[in-house]
Amino acid sequence: MLTILFLILQLLFAVFFFYLCLAFIIGAPFVPSTNTVSDIMIRFADIKKGMVIYDLGSGNGKLLFLSAQKGAVAKGLEINPFLVLYSNIRSFFSPYRSLVHTYWKNFWTANLRDADAVFIYLLPWRMEALETELVHKLKKGAVIVSNSYIFPHLKQIECDKKHHIYVFRI
Repeated sequence: MLTILFLILQLLFAVFFFYLCLAFIIGAPFVPSTNTVSDIMIRFADIKKGMVIYDLGSGNGKLLFLSAQKGAVAKGLEINPFLVLYSNIRSFFSPYRSLVHTYWKNFWTANLRDADAVFIYLLPWRMEALETELVHKLKKGAVIVSNSYIFPHLKQIECDKKHHIYVFRI
């Protein structure tokens, strides 16, 4: 019995490691943002009640819950099923369960037409491709808040150089 339990744990670890590696290929590995950076990103998004927020590569859901505290419908797209499960369990036991939704999905194929604001923390070599995607997928006026990296062609409307947070508008 102990052998089977050990085998199951090894398989779960292998799957978890696979998704960590896959996230690097996709361009959005799980790197939790600090509380300071998260607060700045939320402030820059200027979240109001009823807005629809997406976090592309939502990780542990920190930005989703902070957005929901402001009254936004917060949707996380995450490729790692363990992080999706973690966020959904947190959501179920939180007062924001009707506002926070995390989906096991590759954000490159997602429909983002209803987004008022999008949070991203992507690797620099994927920013140009993401810029092209977001320009076509987001509605006019949508705000993009980027942690650490900039888009090559979109004009910044705000930034915090100390914390490397950049804001763009479609």
